[in-house]
Amino acid sequence: MQSLLSTQLEALGLSVSRTVQEQLLLYQREMLAWNRKINLTAIRDQAQSVEKHLVDSLTPLPLLSGAVNLLDLGSGPGLPAIPLKIACSELRVVSLEAQEKKVLFQRHAARILGLTGFTPVRARIEEFALDPAQRRAYDLVIARALAHIEQLLQWAAPFLPEGGRFIAMKAQEDEGDLECLAVAAGFQWVGQRELVLPASGARRRLEVFVRCG
Repeated sequence: MQSLLSTQLEALGLSVSRTVQEQLLLYQREMLAWNRKINLTAIRDQAQSVEKHLVDSLTPLPLLSGAVNLLDLGSGPGLPAIPLKIACSELRVVSLEAQEKKVLFQRHAARILGLTGFTPVRARIEEFALDPAQRRAYDLVIARALAHIEQLLQWAAPFLPEGGRFIAMKAQEDEGDLECLAVAAGFQWVGQRELVLPASGARRRLEVFVRCG
């Protein structure tokens, strides 16, 4: 699996150390082991998981420069929060997920990986946004395959100060005029990164927005 992971990352121009790759695969093995007893993800094949869980989660890496505090909305079993934390050990990450079983797995994964500066939180996004300590507390918010961008922007807005960034990890579906959606939510759409996953050929978009105030 390490050769497969390394080859796919290289195909996308993503460079991480061998140690990081080993940690990613340890996380994957634990996730798939738990998945046999507790439903965490629909993907059960190890090779498919390398692409759809690990490689896909790392596609925002080139956009993380300068980020200090990251919030992952609706992270499920920790995607992309845990792979990004493994690859960027200095990043402080809060992983927000409503389902207890998935948060329990994230805590288990953080323990076996020795992650520090990683906090899984069980809460609904709307509830978490009501905590005054969380308002404008992050310089980067990210969400992977969670909802329509219009909804995602509304969810992300309370957590970001002016100049904070939001990255939506999406498939190729049409979501309308992103510039207009961004303005309505208090953001500016600053561009997108399009890519193709190397094994399946699945198309992905990373839509980047900046909070306007």
